[in-house]
Amino acid sequence: MLTRKHVLLCTFFITMIIFINVPSACAATPADRISGYDRYQTAVAASQKGWPDGSDIAVLTYGDDYPDALSAGPLAHKFDAPILLTGSSDLNPDTAEELLRLKVRKVYIVGGYAVVSKHIESKLSAMHIVAIRLAGDDRYDTALKVAQKVGLSNGVFVALGTDFPDALSAGPVAAANDMPLLLVPPQDLTESEKVFLDRNIIPSSIIIDNPELSDQVIRQFPNYEEINGDDPYERNINLITRFEDNLDFDTLYFATGENFPDALAASALAPKNKNPLLLLKGNTISSQANSFISSNIISQLYIMGGESVISASTEANLADLPPQIASVDNMSDTVQEKQAYEPPKTVTVTTTNGSKAKVPVTWTMTALNAQSAGTYDLEGTIKNFSQKVHLSLTVTPVWNRITAEVIQNGHYEFPTTVDAILKDHTVKTLPVTWDITTVDLSKVGTYKFEGTVPDLTQKVSLILKVTADSELEIPDAALKQIIYQRINKAPGSIIYKSDVLGITDLYAVNSGITDLSGLEYFTNLKSLYLSKNKLSNLNRLAKLTNLTHLDLRNCGIDDVSPLKGLTSLTFLDVAVNNIDDFTPLEELTTLRSLYLSGNLTRDYSPVKAYYNYLTEKDFNL
Repeated sequence: MLTRKHVLLCTFFITMIIFINVPSACAATPADRISGYDRYQTAVAASQKGWPDGSDIAVLTYGDDYPDALSAGPLAHKFDAPILLTGSSDLNPDTAEELLRLKVRKVYIVGGYAVVSKHIESKLSAMHIVAIRLAGDDRYDTALKVAQKVGLSNGVFVALGTDFPDALSAGPVAAANDMPLLLVPPQDLTESEKVFLDRNIIPSSIIIDNPELSDQVIRQFPNYEEINGDDPYERNINLITRFEDNLDFDTLYFATGENFPDALAASALAPKNKNPLLLLKGNTISSQANSFISSNIISQLYIMGGESVISASTEANLADLPPQIASVDNMSDTVQEKQAYEPPKTVTVTTTNGSKAKVPVTWTMTALNAQSAGTYDLEGTIKNFSQKVHLSLTVTPVWNRITAEVIQNGHYEFPTTVDAILKDHTVKTLPVTWDITTVDLSKVGTYKFEGTVPDLTQKVSLILKVTADSELEIPDAALKQIIYQRINKAPGSIIYKSDVLGITDLYAVNSGITDLSGLEYFTNLKSLYLSKNKLSNLNRLAKLTNLTHLDLRNCGIDDVSPLKGLTSLTFLDVAVNNIDDFTPLEELTTLRSLYLSGNLTRDYSPVKAYYNYLTEKDFNL
């Protein structure tokens, strides 16, 4: 028998089960209105939103009809200025008040005296505002005047001038791309437009292809591209999609395409952050717009105009369309050591509807100078998502170019490993696989091969020089004697290049050597010990780029500039000499053992870039 207590407990558990299993609703995207009690006040509201701290310049145009006003968006963007509206005979009082708030010094009037009277110029002058009028004989000529002011270096946008929706679509995109908007008649260009095209270099023409626009008009534009669609709302979305790489979808603006003033105000405001303007047919969201909004992560929506134009229910529907971020794809990238790296500006996310989208990301560091090989973790944030974004950056070593020299018809074995300097400046030996393992050595020449290191995209290069055998001249008797001993030849024998190319180390300490001539042929040499000889010139060492260990202690040398190209050196001893400048050593960043004391200078600053990574040294900075 159920008691009242049992009933209450059952009710509680059923309620909890229902509560737990109700799917959580996704939060709607924030949507705000930019509006006033009329079109003039809406333009003022847009100005206040975009220029809260004022603006030296404003664009002023007629508010009761569209023909001259449509080309104003790119002009406003060029000068980072709002677009304000006025009546024809007198300056609108709300506009006048906004000009004062902005502290405007200059106004560009778009249109002739028939739409913006001379009296308005006088009023602006009385407000200590300089008025510059851009006007032609008709709407098309006025658009040309505006285009010349905006500039043509990036090309032009083109829209039908006998209606406004396509021009309203084009205005913000043209502005975001620093391109002017030209208005054209449906059947043929005006004579002024033909002359304009003939006299100017226009690199590209983006034409909004209204069905009323004839081929006769389109084909007169150079390098043209058409933006098509069955109606202005489809063309609006197609245009935005075409230029998505130059636009920021984080914020969207919406205005009716049934009238021009609200969208015109947005054509100055939206391009400030390269945001697009979507047109609605009254309260109707087109299928193309619905699909576009539902496919992009959007942080903010702005509705231009009051509820009499775009209803509250449409605003709510728009706010519910953008998906939210469900997860972020972590990223990886690779860059070579010592190269500047800029992280990507967007990351790919998975949305709540399962689609993929790209959204802007802010990284903790905007650039990285990848000085050392290794793996780095970059952390970033994106709007409206609490989790961090991570980018794993692999910095690959800049390998010292591997060089080798062999005698014609000789033998060469490719190395099985290469050395890489890691981010902690330790040296790691890594396996390498070459694109070829045998080589024809019958022909004299220089050959390049590439090798692959596991898990690294960067290739390792090897330069192999095949040379003809030849007799070597070794003028210094002491050096010659050391070489005879090393190659196991009797004194007085001829020394050939083939005798010395196999030598990778040479010990000649305190041997009475004064001339290193002939040593330049020892190109495969890796270790060379010459301390306590009297050496006045090191030029013969400059080509021994495979050297990793070089001992020149107490040799009486005064110039180490021949060593500046020996970038494979890990050990260098030039202590107890007559050196007064260590600048040639500044690029020898692979050094781990360096001895400099006992010279004419104690200025060791040229080696400061790698000083902290030296494991053996006899000096301090």
